[in-house]
Amino acid sequence: MAEPTTDVLPAVSVRDVTRTYRRPRPAPFRPAPLVAALRGVSLDVAPGQRFGIVGESGSGKSTLLRIIAALERPTSGTVHVEGNDITALPERRLRGLRQRLQLVFQDPMGSLDPRMRVGDIVAEPLVAQGHAAPRDRVAELLQAVGLSADAANRYPHQFSGGQRQRISIARALAPRPHILVADEPVSALDVSVRAQVLNLVADLVDELSLTLVFVSHDLSVVRRVCDTVAVMHAGEVVETGSTSQVYDDPQHDYTKRLVSSIPTLRRALAGVTARDLAAGAAGEVA
Repeated sequence: MAEPTTDVLPAVSVRDVTRTYRRPRPAPFRPAPLVAALRGVSLDVAPGQRFGIVGESGSGKSTLLRIIAALERPTSGTVHVEGNDITALPERRLRGLRQRLQLVFQDPMGSLDPRMRVGDIVAEPLVAQGHAAPRDRVAELLQAVGLSADAANRYPHQFSGGQRQRISIARALAPRPHILVADEPVSALDVSVRAQVLNLVADLVDELSLTLVFVSHDLSVVRRVCDTVAVMHAGEVVETGSTSQVYDDPQHDYTKRLVSSIPTLRRALAGVTARDLAAGAAGEVA
């Protein structure tokens, strides 16, 4: 696992970021209420770090990720990517950011154009940036994510969910980014496939010396691939630290609740009462 570098600029730096939305008017002559999705969030992600952002649905983690990727603008505050302030950059000047920072989304089927062949999907970021997209590069990327070169001629619906997510990862790696941002990349996958995709992400991050920003509602998933974690609750970062420290010795009450909710064999067995065991034994005798 790559150790974060401390004597250079952060790969991602977020300072006092807020994001508010207006809800629909409850009545024609009443003002639209404001909802605060982010409330003064600040964090730094060092180059080479595997940084996890964890929290329940509605905590603001996906909103923060979209702001880091410049898919959304903050209401206030700043975001720097590799030292460059992207907060107010116009769309035409975001091409450089798109090359340095790439995303993997939650639902691979929703993020892959069903009318395009896989080879064209993987090459899409290169084409959008005006680069050549040779077949050799597409084949190299497909091989890197564990797919055969002939997958380039097929369509997304011809693959399983785990394979489609591998295609999404290959597309994200096409422009050789420095930062990989993943938004719940395994939550839509079967449990049996999640470990494979998580291992693939971890291996590629190490092999390509990437910085990883990984969003999930599942602290056990974040622990598997990240060395540092920020816990979000109600639009705020309530705790940050090494993954092992936050997991083994949480300080904030919300983090303690998150950790205590992680399923374990011991907790599962604790739910089996003596009466249940006796009833099972009686059934065996009968």
